Amino acid sequence: MTKSRKTDVELSIHQTCEAWRLMCRDAPGRRVSRTAGVDYIFSGLPVAFFNLVVLTQPSISAAALRSFGEEVRAWTVDITDPWSFMVTNEALEPGVDAAAILGECGLVPAFPLTGMVATEVAPLAAAPAGLRLTVPADDPGCASVVDINSAAHEMDFGPAKAMLGRQAFWNDQFPVLGTVDGTPASSTAVLAVDGCRYVALVATRPAYRRRGYAEAVMRQALENAAAAMGPLPSVLHATEAGRPIYERMGYTAIASHTLFMDAMLLAGH
Repeated sequence: MTKSRKTDVELSIHQTCEAWRLMCRDAPGRRVSRTAGVDYIFSGLPVAFFNLVVLTQPSISAAALRSFGEEVRAWTVDITDPWSFMVTNEALEPGVDAAAILGECGLVPAFPLTGMVATEVAPLAAAPAGLRLTVPADDPGCASVVDINSAAHEMDFGPAKAMLGRQAFWNDQFPVLGTVDGTPASSTAVLAVDGCRYVALVATRPAYRRRGYAEAVMRQALENAAAAMGPLPSVLHATEAGRPIYERMGYTAIASHTLFMDAMLLAGH
């Protein structure tokens, strides 16, 4: 029997779960679980980005979403680190108001993400003037990828150096660092995730934005991954700011997601 092809929405959800499992694989306090309809991938680090709950069930009714919200609250009751909960809009039955239902569980929408796929991405023609592209080959270089993401997202990703700031993690993955006059300015990583090249950690320090650096490091990372893995499809999850760049590169939207977070946590920020 041949393996059935995932729908676009299923692909977007599956790639999220597997990419987060991969990124969190070496986390000292890693805690991963799967129930009927929910995946829990927690690094045990105080960074909400690396503590993720993903709703995986299709055709979710209002009653089912309320039940899932209550389950997630119960599962996380003893967790003190910040975390986020990804809901896929296409998986909700028509008329289901996720914000209202999950609001009853103390969760509020934080920001949207768009699942995107490209069957082919052209390699980098030439790096922007002054940008030097390298593959980080030691722990300090890998730690720079984390530091760039901290600066770009105005969030302390520093604790994630315990898992992503070590060269050993990247032996079988494809990070690229862009430097300007020796200063780390932009970075991207491509992860080998279940038959796809998954793009993660795309970031540029604010002082270096709008120069094409993120696109350059991303194309280089995809090219490096293709050289090792073959020209596999590429999947990513885009913020609203990044989506136009990815569309220009040939990515198309396949699913829309909303990340929810604890209302009290967001109120404190």
